[in-house]
Amino acid sequence: MHGYTDVQVISQRRATNALIKFCDDHEYGVEGVEELRVCLKALNRIDMRVAFEIYLGMPLGRMGCFDDWLPPVVFKHETPEYNRAVFEALVTQWGLLMQLAKSDNQ
Repeated sequence: MHGYTDVQVISQRRATNALIKFCDDHEYGVEGVEELRVCLKALNRIDMRVAFEIYLGMPLGRMGCFDDWLPPVVFKHETPEYNRAVFEALVTQWGLLMQLAKSDNQ
């Protein structure tokens, strides 16, 4: 049986919050953002099983998936390249941290 751990929950919450904020600021209105909100609620309850299951259900890495997005420029200091790099970094950080919720992860 697989277990879950909350050892990284503070970092997982921080990464989830940052990804949600970026998506909200750049008006990314896809279903995945709502799933991130549910994930954050689970992390706040320390319900690592639910949080991990939401992570596993998030479609990533293919065309048409959550991370297949070119965030628009909404602030004057941004460029399309900058926004894409920030979004990719936030998604990557969130994914790596969420993998740590599984206690038998090697």
